Amino acid sequence: MTPVLKSVNVCVMRTAVETYKLLPKTNCGKCGTPTCFGFAAKLASHLASPDDCPAITEAARAILRENNKGKNDSPGTVYEQALEVLKQKIKAVDFKKAAALFGADYLGPEVLELMFLNERYHVTKEKILDASGNEARPWISILIYNHLCMPDPPEPSGEWISFGAIPQSHAKDKAWIGHVEEVVAKHFSGNAAALRAACERQGGVRTEVKGSQDAAYGFRFFPHYPVLLLFYDEVPDENFPAQCKILLDRNVPHYLDIESIVVLGEEFAARLTGG
Repeated sequence: MTPVLKSVNVCVMRTAVETYKLLPKTNCGKCGTPTCFGFAAKLASHLASPDDCPAITEAARAILRENNKGKNDSPGTVYEQALEVLKQKIKAVDFKKAAALFGADYLGPEVLELMFLNERYHVTKEKILDASGNEARPWISILIYNHLCMPDPPEPSGEWISFGAIPQSHAKDKAWIGHVEEVVAKHFSGNAAALRAACERQGGVRTEVKGSQDAAYGFRFFPHYPVLLLFYDEVPDENFPAQCKILLDRNVPHYLDIESIVVLGEEFAARLTGG
Protein backbone atom coordinates (compact mmCIF):
# COMPACT_ATOMS: atom_id res chain seq x y z
CA MET A 1 0.00 0.00 0.00
CA THR A 2 1.16 3.49 -0.78
CA PRO A 3 2.78 5.32 2.16
CA VAL A 4 2.25 8.79 0.72
CA LEU A 5 -0.63 9.95 2.90
CA LYS A 6 0.90 8.28 5.94
CA SER A 7 3.47 11.05 6.19
CA VAL A 8 0.73 13.62 5.67
CA ASN A 9 -1.52 12.24 8.37
CA VAL A 10 1.19 11.83 10.99
CA CYS A 11 2.59 15.30 10.43
CA VAL A 12 -0.78 17.02 10.30
CA MET A 13 -2.78 15.29 13.00
CA ARG A 14 -0.22 15.71 15.80
CA THR A 15 -0.14 19.50 15.49
CA ALA A 16 -3.74 19.87 14.32
CA VAL A 17 -5.04 18.66 17.67
CA GLU A 18 -2.98 21.29 19.50
CA THR A 19 -4.10 23.96 17.04
CA TYR A 20 -7.75 22.95 17.36
CA LYS A 21 -7.67 23.77 21.08
CA LEU A 22 -7.03 27.42 20.18
CA LEU A 23 -9.97 27.69 17.78
CA PRO A 24 -13.57 28.76 18.64
CA LYS A 25 -14.99 25.30 17.76
CA THR A 26 -18.16 26.83 16.27
CA ASN A 27 -17.82 25.20 12.82
CA CYS A 28 -19.18 28.43 11.29
CA GLY A 29 -17.39 27.88 7.97
CA LYS A 30 -16.45 31.56 7.57
CA CYS A 31 -12.79 30.56 7.04
CA GLY A 32 -13.81 28.56 3.96
CA THR A 33 -13.39 25.19 5.68
CA PRO A 34 -16.50 23.35 6.92
CA THR A 35 -15.20 22.44 10.40
CA CYS A 36 -12.84 23.98 12.93
CA PHE A 37 -10.89 20.72 13.04
CA GLY A 38 -10.46 20.81 9.27
CA PHE A 39 -9.24 24.39 9.55
CA ALA A 40 -6.82 23.29 12.28
CA ALA A 41 -5.42 20.65 9.93
CA LYS A 42 -4.95 23.26 7.21
CA LEU A 43 -3.20 25.60 9.65
CA ALA A 44 -0.93 22.80 10.79
CA SER A 45 0.10 22.04 7.21
CA HIS A 46 0.41 25.75 6.25
CA LEU A 47 -2.56 25.67 3.87
CA ALA A 48 -4.30 28.48 5.76
CA SER A 49 -3.56 31.57 7.82
CA PRO A 50 -4.78 32.38 11.36
CA ASP A 51 -6.25 35.54 9.82
CA ASP A 52 -8.71 33.41 7.83
CA CYS A 53 -10.79 32.85 10.97
CA PRO A 54 -12.70 35.94 12.16
CA ALA A 55 -13.58 34.38 15.53
CA ILE A 56 -10.13 33.47 16.88
CA THR A 57 -9.21 35.46 19.97
CA GLU A 58 -6.31 37.84 19.52
CA ALA A 59 -4.26 35.87 22.05
CA ALA A 60 -4.78 32.63 20.11
CA ARG A 61 -4.10 34.39 16.80
CA ALA A 62 -0.79 35.66 18.15
CA ILE A 63 0.22 32.14 19.23
CA LEU A 64 -0.65 30.69 15.83
CA ARG A 65 1.24 33.42 14.00
CA GLU A 66 4.27 32.76 16.18
CA ASN A 67 4.08 29.07 15.36
CA ASN A 68 4.10 29.87 11.64
CA LYS A 69 7.18 32.06 11.76
CA GLY A 70 10.07 30.74 9.76
CA LYS A 71 7.98 28.02 8.12
CA ASN A 72 6.94 29.83 4.96
CA ASP A 73 10.26 29.10 3.31
CA SER A 74 9.77 25.33 3.46
CA PRO A 75 9.62 23.64 0.03
CA GLY A 76 5.84 23.45 -0.18
CA THR A 77 3.26 22.25 2.32
CA VAL A 78 2.98 18.62 3.36
CA TYR A 79 -0.08 18.28 1.14
CA GLU A 80 1.67 19.91 -1.81
CA GLN A 81 4.66 17.62 -1.41
CA ALA A 82 2.41 14.57 -1.24
CA LEU A 83 0.56 15.70 -4.35
CA GLU A 84 3.78 16.14 -6.28
CA VAL A 85 4.83 12.61 -5.38
CA LEU A 86 1.45 11.24 -6.42
CA LYS A 87 1.43 13.16 -9.69
CA GLN A 88 4.65 11.39 -10.60
CA LYS A 89 3.16 8.05 -9.58
CA ILE A 90 -0.13 8.56 -11.42
CA LYS A 91 1.76 9.08 -14.69
CA ALA A 92 2.46 5.34 -14.75
CA VAL A 93 -1.21 4.40 -14.31
CA ASP A 94 -3.05 3.09 -17.37
CA PHE A 95 -6.29 5.08 -17.19
CA LYS A 96 -8.20 2.65 -19.41
CA LYS A 97 -7.34 -0.23 -17.08
CA ALA A 98 -7.99 1.97 -14.03
CA ALA A 99 -11.48 2.84 -15.29
CA ALA A 100 -12.42 -0.84 -15.30
CA LEU A 101 -10.78 -1.56 -11.94
CA PHE A 102 -12.20 1.43 -10.06
CA GLY A 103 -15.56 1.98 -11.73
CA ALA A 104 -14.60 5.25 -13.41
CA ASP A 105 -15.69 6.58 -16.81
CA TYR A 106 -12.87 6.47 -19.35
CA LEU A 107 -12.88 9.66 -21.42
CA GLY A 108 -9.50 9.22 -23.08
CA PRO A 109 -5.90 8.12 -22.46
CA GLU A 110 -5.33 10.93 -19.94
CA VAL A 111 -8.83 11.62 -18.59
CA LEU A 112 -11.23 9.88 -16.20
CA GLU A 113 -14.44 10.86 -14.48
CA LEU A 114 -14.87 9.32 -11.06
CA MET A 115 -17.60 9.47 -8.41
CA PHE A 116 -16.26 10.32 -4.96
CA LEU A 117 -18.54 10.90 -1.96
CA ASN A 118 -21.55 11.34 -4.25
CA GLU A 119 -19.80 13.99 -6.37
CA ARG A 120 -18.29 13.65 -9.82
CA TYR A 121 -14.63 14.58 -10.36
CA HIS A 122 -12.72 15.10 -13.61
CA VAL A 123 -9.34 13.41 -13.21
CA THR A 124 -6.25 14.02 -15.31
CA LYS A 125 -2.64 13.22 -14.52
CA GLU A 126 -1.94 16.88 -13.76
CA LYS A 127 -4.97 17.92 -11.69
CA ILE A 128 -8.44 17.00 -10.45
CA LEU A 129 -11.47 19.23 -10.98
CA ASP A 130 -14.85 19.13 -9.27
CA ALA A 131 -18.19 19.34 -11.09
CA SER A 132 -17.99 23.15 -11.12
CA GLY A 133 -14.59 23.10 -12.81
CA ASN A 134 -12.71 24.17 -9.69
CA GLU A 135 -9.54 22.40 -8.68
CA ALA A 136 -10.21 19.95 -5.87
CA ARG A 137 -8.88 20.65 -2.40
CA PRO A 138 -5.41 19.14 -1.94
CA TRP A 139 -6.44 16.33 0.40
CA ILE A 140 -9.32 15.39 -1.91
CA SER A 141 -6.88 15.09 -4.80
CA ILE A 142 -4.57 13.02 -2.60
CA LEU A 143 -7.37 10.61 -1.69
CA ILE A 144 -8.46 10.19 -5.32
CA TYR A 145 -4.93 9.73 -6.66
CA ASN A 146 -4.09 7.33 -3.83
CA HIS A 147 -7.15 5.25 -4.66
CA LEU A 148 -6.31 5.11 -8.36
CA CYS A 149 -2.74 4.07 -7.57
CA MET A 150 -3.74 1.04 -5.50
CA PRO A 151 -2.55 -2.10 -7.31
CA ASP A 152 -5.23 -4.42 -8.76
CA PRO A 153 -7.98 -3.92 -6.15
CA PRO A 154 -10.43 -6.84 -5.89
CA GLU A 155 -14.19 -6.48 -6.09
CA PRO A 156 -15.93 -5.79 -2.76
CA SER A 157 -16.23 -8.97 -0.72
CA GLY A 158 -19.73 -8.26 0.56
CA GLU A 159 -18.56 -8.84 4.14
CA TRP A 160 -18.78 -5.94 6.57
CA ILE A 161 -16.09 -5.28 9.19
CA SER A 162 -15.49 -2.56 11.75
CA PHE A 163 -12.56 -0.19 11.36
CA GLY A 164 -10.82 -1.96 14.24
CA ALA A 165 -10.79 -5.22 12.27
CA ILE A 166 -8.55 -3.73 9.56
CA PRO A 167 -4.95 -4.96 9.91
CA GLN A 168 -2.66 -2.38 11.56
CA SER A 169 -5.61 -0.12 12.45
CA HIS A 170 -4.89 0.01 16.19
CA ALA A 171 -2.86 3.24 15.95
CA LYS A 172 -5.82 4.99 14.29
CA ASP A 173 -8.74 3.56 16.29
CA LYS A 174 -9.13 6.66 18.47
CA ALA A 175 -9.05 8.97 15.45
CA TRP A 176 -11.71 6.92 13.67
CA ILE A 177 -14.00 6.79 16.69
CA GLY A 178 -13.47 10.40 17.78
CA HIS A 179 -13.30 12.16 14.41
CA VAL A 180 -15.75 10.03 12.42
CA GLU A 181 -18.27 7.92 14.33
CA GLU A 182 -18.67 10.14 17.41
CA VAL A 183 -18.96 13.26 15.24
CA VAL A 184 -22.00 11.77 13.50
CA ALA A 185 -23.51 10.31 16.68
CA LYS A 186 -23.29 13.55 18.67
CA HIS A 187 -24.53 15.75 15.83
CA PHE A 188 -27.69 13.69 15.25
CA SER A 189 -28.33 12.61 18.85
CA GLY A 190 -32.06 12.75 19.49
CA ASN A 191 -32.87 13.40 15.83
CA ALA A 192 -32.77 10.21 13.80
CA ALA A 193 -35.03 11.80 11.20
CA ALA A 194 -32.38 14.46 10.49
CA LEU A 195 -29.76 11.74 10.18
CA ARG A 196 -31.88 9.89 7.64
CA ALA A 197 -32.44 13.08 5.63
CA ALA A 198 -28.72 13.88 5.68
CA CYS A 199 -27.84 10.36 4.53
CA GLU A 200 -30.18 10.67 1.57
CA ARG A 201 -28.76 14.08 0.63
CA GLN A 202 -25.31 12.47 0.53
CA GLY A 203 -26.46 9.65 -1.74
CA GLY A 204 -27.09 7.09 0.97
CA VAL A 205 -29.49 4.24 0.24
CA ARG A 206 -31.74 2.93 3.01
CA THR A 207 -30.73 -0.64 3.73
CA GLU A 208 -32.47 -3.47 5.54
CA VAL A 209 -30.17 -4.82 8.25
CA LYS A 210 -31.03 -7.09 11.16
CA GLY A 211 -30.72 -5.33 14.49
CA SER A 212 -32.15 -2.55 16.65
CA GLN A 213 -30.61 0.41 14.81
CA ASP A 214 -32.73 3.48 14.10
CA ALA A 215 -31.19 3.97 10.65
CA ALA A 216 -29.11 1.92 8.24
CA TYR A 217 -27.73 3.42 5.03
CA GLY A 218 -25.37 2.14 2.38
CA PHE A 219 -22.91 4.50 0.68
CA ARG A 220 -20.26 4.34 -2.01
CA PHE A 221 -17.27 6.49 -1.08
CA PHE A 222 -15.84 5.42 -4.46
CA PRO A 223 -17.73 3.27 -7.00
CA HIS A 224 -16.04 0.11 -5.67
CA TYR A 225 -15.76 1.26 -2.04
CA PRO A 226 -18.99 0.36 -0.18
CA VAL A 227 -19.76 1.58 3.34
CA LEU A 228 -22.59 0.81 5.75
CA LEU A 229 -23.70 3.39 8.35
CA LEU A 230 -25.68 2.19 11.37
CA PHE A 231 -27.19 4.75 13.76
CA TYR A 232 -28.58 4.03 17.21
CA ASP A 233 -30.35 7.04 18.69
CA GLU A 234 -30.10 8.05 22.31
CA VAL A 235 -32.42 6.58 24.95
CA PRO A 236 -32.33 9.16 27.77
CA ASP A 237 -34.42 7.06 30.18
CA GLU A 238 -31.84 4.28 29.98
CA ASN A 239 -28.84 6.62 29.95
CA PHE A 240 -27.94 5.30 26.48
CA PRO A 241 -26.10 7.84 24.29
CA ALA A 242 -26.48 7.97 20.53
CA GLN A 243 -24.03 5.75 18.68
CA CYS A 244 -22.87 5.48 15.09
CA LYS A 245 -21.02 2.57 13.54
CA ILE A 246 -19.53 2.87 10.09
CA LEU A 247 -18.72 -0.54 8.65
CA LEU A 248 -16.34 -1.15 5.77
CA ASP A 249 -15.91 -3.93 3.25
CA ARG A 250 -13.30 -6.50 4.26
CA ASN A 251 -11.30 -5.63 1.13
CA VAL A 252 -10.97 -1.95 2.11
CA PRO A 253 -7.16 -2.19 2.66
CA HIS A 254 -6.94 -2.81 -1.10
CA TYR A 255 -8.80 0.43 -1.82
CA LEU A 256 -6.79 2.86 0.35
CA ASP A 257 -4.00 2.83 2.92
CA ILE A 258 -5.03 3.06 6.58
CA GLU A 259 -4.25 6.78 6.96
CA SER A 260 -6.26 7.62 3.86
CA ILE A 261 -9.19 5.57 5.16
CA VAL A 262 -9.30 7.76 8.29
CA VAL A 263 -9.02 11.04 6.36
CA LEU A 264 -11.79 9.91 4.02
CA GLY A 265 -13.97 9.00 7.00
CA GLU A 266 -13.41 12.46 8.49
CA GLU A 267 -14.38 14.12 5.21
CA PHE A 268 -17.53 12.01 5.02
CA ALA A 269 -18.52 12.87 8.60
CA ALA A 270 -18.01 16.58 7.89
CA ARG A 271 -20.20 16.45 4.78
CA LEU A 272 -22.89 14.41 6.50
CA THR A 273 -23.16 16.80 9.44
CA GLY A 274 -22.98 19.87 7.21
CA GLY A 275 -19.89 21.02 9.07
